[in-house]
Amino acid sequence: MTPGTEIPPVERTPTAADLFMFSAAAWLVHRIHYDVPFATEHDGHPGLLIHGPLQGVYLMQTAVAAMRPRRLASIMYRHTAPAHLGDTLTCGGTVVDAAGGLVTVEVWARKADGTVTTEGHAVFEEV
Repeated sequence: MTPGTEIPPVERTPTAADLFMFSAAAWLVHRIHYDVPFATEHDGHPGLLIHGPLQGVYLMQTAVAAMRPRRLASIMYRHTAPAHLGDTLTCGGTVVDAAGGLVTVEVWARKADGTVTTEGHAVFEEV
């Protein structure tokens, strides 16, 4: 992989069941991820929020699939905007460095309107 190479984007549209199951599996008990009346009426969101860590999982899955057979050495990400149930997230990235047996990829998740909801980078090593 050379710098500038884009990894194939992957679209993810989580369902309410996905949000509930991720909450349960990760012990993320904030009701904004599974309780519509709480999220909308109490907290004022337009709908359930897609977990930041779930978006991180989507980024990791996208990058790992594109970079095989390399092994994921590290990933770091931060959330920049909310994403809600019904949003389709396109996850992708671009190789920014390839030296010394390591490949660094900038990764991102975007909503259909182009808003970046999560961004970061992943480092891969030769197997």
